[in-house]
Amino acid sequence: MTFTLSGFESWTFQIVFYGSLLVLEALRDDQILSTELAPMDDTQARAHELIRRPSCTLIGH
Repeated sequence: MTFTLSGFESWTFQIVFYGSLLVLEALRDDQILSTELAPMDDTQARAHELIRRPSCTLIGH
């Protein structure tokens, strides 16, 4: 399931399980940013943090 957030209309977000990890992914064109979520994290706050200060970006071709 994907969703969008106000202020980041060019991004699509999704929450994905990788084994026991809960991961928030932000997708735009060929960019995918991701961060691990703790069970009680505020998803919207974490999404804003991820977009504003990504620590790593992988670009697929």
